[in-house]
Amino acid sequence: MRSSSRNSREHSGAVLGLVAAVSLLTGECAQAGEHNFVLTAYSNGKGGTQLLSGDYDAAGKALQFHPTLSAFDGSTNSNNRCVAFAKTKQFEAARAACDKAVHEAEHEKASLPSYQYWARSLENDYVAVALSNRAVLHWMTSDSEAAAADLKRAEELSPKSDFVLRNKSALEYSQTAVARVDVASK
Repeated sequence: MRSSSRNSREHSGAVLGLVAAVSLLTGECAQAGEHNFVLTAYSNGKGGTQLLSGDYDAAGKALQFHPTLSAFDGSTNSNNRCVAFAKTKQFEAARAACDKAVHEAEHEKASLPSYQYWARSLENDYVAVALSNRAVLHWMTSDSEAAAADLKRAEELSPKSDFVLRNKSALEYSQTAVARVDVASK
């Protein structure tokens, strides 16, 4: 596990997985099932509880920028901002937050000391979450090519992650039918 400054990413087990998936989309299509996109939020990060309950405005308020928040849990907060802005269709703000989440997760991974080599696979999952969420945003803004590129990178980093596999399936499905976006937690 990482230091307490990253406590929103600490989990009770060593394996990262979806704790809960909650279908919260503005429902044009209610029957897509496992072919729905999923935005992944950190439930124990700022705004996580609100995101999972579907209160995106409250999540956005909880995630407003504070200097102390950016120093701690950087990519966790940016990731949850990405989800909140995407779900409220604030696409420019979502893009900035998603890009920042990817950048911060990659930086956090690169900043690991060599003696913490064992933690690199966990950091790969955090980068994969950020990439997968950005892919969903790309799809929401009609850029399937960018979505596919981000999902390919996410799959390379975390090939067995449910959220990556589900979003890949949803992207493939969306090319022949209507898919939707759900929210899940880490």
